[in-house]
Amino acid sequence: MFICLCGTVFAGQSSIALPSFDVASVKTIRNPPNYGVRVISLRSSLSHGTLNFEGLTLTNLILQAYDVQRSQVTGCPSWCDSEFFDVVGKAADPNATPDQIRLMLQTLLVERFKLLVHRENRDVPGYALVVSKRGSKLKAAKENEVIGASLNGYVRTFQKLPVAALVNFLSNSTRQPVIDNTGLKGLFDFSVDLTHPENDSLQINAAGATPANPGDAFARLSAAVEDQLGLRLEPRKVPVENLIIDHAERSSEN
Repeated sequence: MFICLCGTVFAGQSSIALPSFDVASVKTIRNPPNYGVRVISLRSSLSHGTLNFEGLTLTNLILQAYDVQRSQVTGCPSWCDSEFFDVVGKAADPNATPDQIRLMLQTLLVERFKLLVHRENRDVPGYALVVSKRGSKLKAAKENEVIGASLNGYVRTFQKLPVAALVNFLSNSTRQPVIDNTGLKGLFDFSVDLTHPENDSLQINAAGATPANPGDAFARLSAAVEDQLGLRLEPRKVPVENLIIDHAERSSEN
């Protein structure tokens, strides 16, 4: 199956333009600092209709725009992971939803990076996240909480975020696709503590978990998810919609 996402969605014989930001800015970071470990979330970067990303690669922007996992994206040039950009997008409606903002970000990537992609469906080895027999331990978020995610040593904390945020983290950590089969809806507070007595077999970085011993690292991650969150990773063939990058150019700035 081939779907070209070129700034329009085709329905029948007519084309429907994707929504766009009222005001948008893309700035290339010429001498990027060491950003260190960061947890990136469109929801936590969105405030009153304004999206603000600081120092993201094109790959990370694609992940946010299309709400996909890193393992689903292929074909982007090498600079997609080595060059950094500041992106600000302001919607006309201050109450624009995250889903609406994602579409606007897609439009921005088409306009500024000449991004062309298509999707391909296939079944691949991966994991399904399910609720364990003991039941979920996720806590429902409170209304007045601030959306966000953070990393402190080996503890990754999520606040007022959906299960999808955990799924993305697990996919990045295992380097394989993970699908959400929990059936849990809403926003939650939860954390995953991967502290190891020696702290020598699993290093956490911006891309996820990079194990010195892959088997030990996955066992620790899987056990932490089940013991601390009441969820379980089940290995299985999972249907994955891959995002294939057909074309990308370095950003045209303001």
